[in-house]
Amino acid sequence: MTGVIASLIIVFFFSHSDPGMIQAEKDVPEETVILTDKQENIPLKSVFSGKQTFLYFGFLDSSKNNLDEVEIFLNWFDKSAPIDSQFVFISLTPEKDGYKDLKDRFGKLSEKVILLKPANSSAALELARSFGVQAYIQPDSGDMKYKTALIWVDDSPKIRGIFPKIPEKPDSIDLPSLLVRAK
Repeated sequence: MTGVIASLIIVFFFSHSDPGMIQAEKDVPEETVILTDKQENIPLKSVFSGKQTFLYFGFLDSSKNNLDEVEIFLNWFDKSAPIDSQFVFISLTPEKDGYKDLKDRFGKLSEKVILLKPANSSAALELARSFGVQAYIQPDSGDMKYKTALIWVDDSPKIRGIFPKIPEKPDSIDLPSLLVRAK
């Protein structure tokens, strides 16, 4: 009997969880970053306060990075995201990435993106890890490696979920039901 009850609980949990999202509840780190389009230092928490945010860590150098799945997500975001939401891109190579690179890569969609730059690449890697993204420098080659992830930060601001893979069908993200579960 105990086994049947445990099985029902497990089936209930998996049938009511969002596929592909790992739930989290963690405070946004206390950091200062550069708001790229204004070249202004701002507290990271101020960017997230009062907005539902999708966050992506990466770099804009197209020779090293395939941002096609981010672009697909941004197209969905542009058409379907709630008004009180935003998309934030934090550069892992802040010495190289600039607002012009963002515009060159995403064109008109760049208007929907807030580009932030930590002080340097080391600070960027540390910040990514504090959000749950695996990011590191490969010792033998010196190349930067990271696992692609989309992070959901709520308006409080707390890290509420990590999508280890950017959803192929962003419409599958039911933000209203995620909000209800997070509260």
